[in-house]
Amino acid sequence: MKKSYLAWFIAATCGVHSSALLAQEANQSATPAIDESMEEVVTIGSREAIQKAVQQQRDAGGIINVVKKDDMGKLQDDSVSDALQRIPGLSVERDQGEGRFIRIRGLAPDMNSVSYNGTTLAAPEAGRRAVALDVIPADLLESIEVNKTLTPDIAAGSLGGNIELKSMTAFDRDGRFYSLTTDLGYNQQASETNPKVSGVWSNTYAVGNRENAFGIAIAGSYHDRSFTTDNVETGGNWDFDEPGLEEMEQRAYSVNRERTGLALNLDFRPTDHSDYYLRTLYSEFADTEIRQGNVIEFEDPMLPDTTGAAEVVKELKSRKETQEITAFVLGTEQRLGDWTVVLEAGSSKANEAQPLAIGGAQFKQAFDQGFGYTGVDNLQIIAPSSMHDTSGYELDEVEISDAFTEEKEKNVKLDVAYDWLQPSYQVTFKSGLKFSQREKTAREDIFIYEDFADLGVTDLSLSDYYGGDVKYGLQKFGPGVSADVVWQLLEPLDRNAFRDDVESSIASYDIEEDISAGYLMADIQGSNWQVIVGSRYEYDERLAVGNRYDDQTGEFTPNISEYSHARWLPSLVTRYDLSDRTIARFALTTGMVRPSFEQLRPSYYLENDDGDLKSEFGNPNLKPLTSNNIDLGIEHYDDNLGVMSAMLFYKDIKNFVYEADLAGRPGYEAFDEAVTYINGDDAWVYGLELNFIHQLKGHNNWLDNLLFSTNLTFTDSEATVDWLDDGVMMERDIPLPSQSDTTANFAVGYETMNLSLRLAANFKSKYLVELGDIEDNRYDLYEDDNMTVDFSAKYLFNDHVSISFAANNLTNESYYVYTGRRAYNAQYERYGRSFTLGLQITNW
Repeated sequence: MKKSYLAWFIAATCGVHSSALLAQEANQSATPAIDESMEEVVTIGSREAIQKAVQQQRDAGGIINVVKKDDMGKLQDDSVSDALQRIPGLSVERDQGEGRFIRIRGLAPDMNSVSYNGTTLAAPEAGRRAVALDVIPADLLESIEVNKTLTPDIAAGSLGGNIELKSMTAFDRDGRFYSLTTDLGYNQQASETNPKVSGVWSNTYAVGNRENAFGIAIAGSYHDRSFTTDNVETGGNWDFDEPGLEEMEQRAYSVNRERTGLALNLDFRPTDHSDYYLRTLYSEFADTEIRQGNVIEFEDPMLPDTTGAAEVVKELKSRKETQEITAFVLGTEQRLGDWTVVLEAGSSKANEAQPLAIGGAQFKQAFDQGFGYTGVDNLQIIAPSSMHDTSGYELDEVEISDAFTEEKEKNVKLDVAYDWLQPSYQVTFKSGLKFSQREKTAREDIFIYEDFADLGVTDLSLSDYYGGDVKYGLQKFGPGVSADVVWQLLEPLDRNAFRDDVESSIASYDIEEDISAGYLMADIQGSNWQVIVGSRYEYDERLAVGNRYDDQTGEFTPNISEYSHARWLPSLVTRYDLSDRTIARFALTTGMVRPSFEQLRPSYYLENDDGDLKSEFGNPNLKPLTSNNIDLGIEHYDDNLGVMSAMLFYKDIKNFVYEADLAGRPGYEAFDEAVTYINGDDAWVYGLELNFIHQLKGHNNWLDNLLFSTNLTFTDSEATVDWLDDGVMMERDIPLPSQSDTTANFAVGYETMNLSLRLAANFKSKYLVELGDIEDNRYDLYEDDNMTVDFSAKYLFNDHVSISFAANNLTNESYYVYTGRRAYNAQYERYGRSFTLGLQITNW
């Protein structure tokens, strides 16, 4: 049992090469060597899987990280994103303190792909291809695999890597199995308790005379979490020429998030040579958010610790946003002698619904004097006490939105493999075809209510909409706005009379993509070496339909664009055993990712602003981003040390996409502003992944229960952006957005037969969030260094009952974004500490 605890600790904290030491021990004491071949390096956390790890790593060609179900459960990972943040080279982009999107080797989430049992998952958000992984509960999965080397049998759609979600099956365990877990969480800042319950059940059945021919596996999860966020931000509204701060805002968030997940998986194995299977997934993420805001707009740019005139806006935003992701895969695998044939049909659908949300209910009041600010990151407002009186504020405007986004992905694929055995080597020839259709639909209706006095409304004071004083941990906040009273005001009014036809039309579009793909590859394995070589072909056809608006004529016209693209994606992946304990790896691969839907959207807005011609539009004709990748690494295993590995990687990226102003360039000579997205010059990213594990041995006391683990990834990148300045083309170099120079994990664990303790730290250095002004790096927004510290404990009463405890964000780490330099706040948030107590009952 002690080895089992060490195994999950290693696998969960160290990623790709972390389980070799324990696998060696398991092989020496429990089973003979296992004659199985794989194309990837695998890290596994269960006892049975550990027994296979050394042989699998010998046969590996590419580089893959794996997190198993047991690891996710023991470390209190609520979502897929939480489970992935400890893997080398991966880091998390957070929303309200929770992990949402995953970056791989310094590349932004939209440059990576997510699949479920081989089917590409649809993304619920309107402008993105990146899948929000906090939508999917980790309890529904058997494992998560991150492919960093892209072999030809992996569908194109990423530069950094592919995240493959593997569902559990009844054949993962012997006979009947069930597990029930209940957790009770507590958020210190919100003083809220958060229940969670999850369970899995599986069993295999005889069919006719065949034992264990049919299997059923069911998993379910429900988590209800309430918390608050304290925020103060400027949004980058600094004037560095005046200089001074133009605007700042206090925000108080009250959030409730409900995650519901279900999975049903069926397997039928009528013979030793035939498998039939169905994989299903349903996940719902309901996010209810109330945001109270104090927006201070200074009359003139303000220096710190000075005061002057300002307009204050008391603002309410209230919405419930529900994201759903569903997927199913129906397939069969037939093994016919030396041939293996796999035929699958898959489908995924995702949507995001935000019905009738208050996008902003604003109450305004002008002050002649007394307003300023002090501090650096956690800015404090200097204000007279009258700022917190309700009587002086008058209702100015209410914005309502009704939005819905849906994405559908359907595919069918055929893979055929042939094993050719020779006395000194083996070759597996593999080929396949895949046809997929993807459709993104975005709809939004925007309604603007204003000029209330002209509508006969007499109750315009904030006093009439008072919703109580707002709880806010950074400073005094004052009165809030009641959402219920705002809705009472709007209910008798005809909503359609206030529809903003221009904004609603521009925000709506449809994009369809048809992709035909095929590949050929050979996997050649000798006694101490392996070579995977081949190429993938992908042909895209895209149809984009949106709207164009010209405010000079007041006309709406359809904006339709068609695009096609074809590309070969070759790859060469190798590994060589330098000795029984040392392995060298090398890979040359090609990646491709299509631009995001926000960048491709076929929306066009043209206006004449007092003689200045301005436009803003998407670019459906953007080329895909491609990369030529090099991976080179070495790993060494030792009984006492554990494992050391170093992996170098380099990516040469073509057609980098960024936002640009085309005014003055060919075709836009008459424009004063023409903002869109364009393909830029080449970009590159390179880095080094280091992984180290050490288990103390030989002390014959409590020190032998200690295990240390760390992984570090150092990354650098560069891209070039350009613009036209008085007829002269200018340019500057920037790091790739979302790329941290350093990511790191460190963990120390203490293990006995029944007790497991773990203290872990997760670090990522600053990274570029977005360009505030393409021409001026002083306005670039950067997320600051961030380090979180977590603690977990588990105690086994027996083989069936265990309790667990977890404490997250022990240091109450804040989230901080700055403008150009750290002294200039763009956003500061605090989330507080969270604690979880859990009980698990298992029957093997």
